[in-house]
Amino acid sequence: MLFTSLLLALSAVASVFGQDAVGSAGCTATSCVFSNPSLRFGTGSENSVNSVGLFQQPWYYSPTAAAWYKLTYSNYPLDTAIGTGTGSAHWSGTNIVNLYSLTPSLQTTDYSEFIVDSSDIMKSVGHGKIVARRAFILSGQPVILQNTFSLGANQSFVKIITTLINNSSQPIINAIIWTGTRDDYVGMTDVNTKTRGNLDTGSFVAITANNQSSRAIMITNTNEGVLFYSESAGVMTAFSSCCSFSNVYNTYPLTLAPMTPTPTDGSYAAVLPLGNISMGGSGSITWYYAAGVITSLASVAETVAAAQVADAPLASPSASMWAIASLSGTTSLSETASLSETASLSGTASLSGTASLSGTASLSGTASLSGTASLSGTAYTTYPPVSSSLPTLTASSTASSTASSTASSTASSTASPLPAPVAKYYMTLQVNNDFMTSMIAINVVTIFVVVSCISCMFVCGLIYYKRYGPLHNKTPVLMLRKARENAWTQ
Repeated sequence: MLFTSLLLALSAVASVFGQDAVGSAGCTATSCVFSNPSLRFGTGSENSVNSVGLFQQPWYYSPTAAAWYKLTYSNYPLDTAIGTGTGSAHWSGTNIVNLYSLTPSLQTTDYSEFIVDSSDIMKSVGHGKIVARRAFILSGQPVILQNTFSLGANQSFVKIITTLINNSSQPIINAIIWTGTRDDYVGMTDVNTKTRGNLDTGSFVAITANNQSSRAIMITNTNEGVLFYSESAGVMTAFSSCCSFSNVYNTYPLTLAPMTPTPTDGSYAAVLPLGNISMGGSGSITWYYAAGVITSLASVAETVAAAQVADAPLASPSASMWAIASLSGTTSLSETASLSETASLSGTASLSGTASLSGTASLSGTASLSGTASLSGTAYTTYPPVSSSLPTLTASSTASSTASSTASSTASSTASPLPAPVAKYYMTLQVNNDFMTSMIAINVVTIFVVVSCISCMFVCGLIYYKRYGPLHNKTPVLMLRKARENAWTQ
């Protein structure tokens, strides 16, 4: 009886002070801490999401040391910068703004899917999902940056969906997001090795040349490691010196060696391209952040890769996607349409019917491909630098488009590199003069044949009428009647 009374009293106190119940959804405490047995964001007594909608300093729990270790230097939160536009002197052509230089005009943080694991009158600790929305003026354009953070009860990684919503009266051109840290620190050391690579069949595989695609970066020392990863089309990774985030976002990734030759004190980032965002539209990128002891980092990478496959968007029935093809934004893939190899759809682009997109071809903006049309080859260039001394991925490329009805035809065009550094998001198919001439000739011949057939039928009908018409009394019916009358008379 005494024990029951004590529990009721404690429950009443918790209710008065707004303490969240363990197992409940939502966070009403002064501090909402995103944490599980492997990862934590912030000191453990502060909100894990800061005023600009980003994570506070990440930490990971080392089971070997039975202690929490920070993953950035000092108390630095994770960094984010956003670039938009074209024509600047930056290697991407964008005008870049560090998010911490801005003040949000509106901020909301949704904890409705936050699951409380422990709670007191000052804070609630839990996993689940947090959605942070912040309104900014970005290079004169009003936008909303939304980060959706998902942390499992026992996962060693966090999944982040970063969405940029265009609230302006003009399209946002060539949006790119950099996320990472200005100064790395893993475990107990400020000096670490940065290695760029990819998750192939679940395992981290380092690239071997500067100009190779890298969707993952691993930051390691002898004891612990961190993994940044995204499978979205066009993603790259980079590292640079410390201790400003601008050092890494000013570094063109394809000029970097696959890894730092020795452990260094530096910065690193994942480069996440969103492309063009129409008025009222949005663009999203999904990325993953993981950490663990060095002996378990390989299994962590496998877990992240498996999660990425599970999170991949489903295509419509009968549609197919192959290799590392990707869909983003409000794109659609329907019926028997197919997307293969490194082809990508972004913005409000769509593929329908038996249309196909293959090779490294891309559709962006409000472009569409329908019917039995197809687009193939290397139809875009990616991140060409401003300086001619830097390597260019593709100086020019070709794309072909075919369509068939009662007749078939083929058109081809050459995509010239744009003056803006990120030409990936622009592609124009131009039909040549020979094709137009052929189509006109086919139409003229078709009309001539139809008119000739109609004329022939008219002439034949006229001849028949004159020979067997009623004026000549030679229709089959009258001829039969005449024969009967002659027979009766006789």
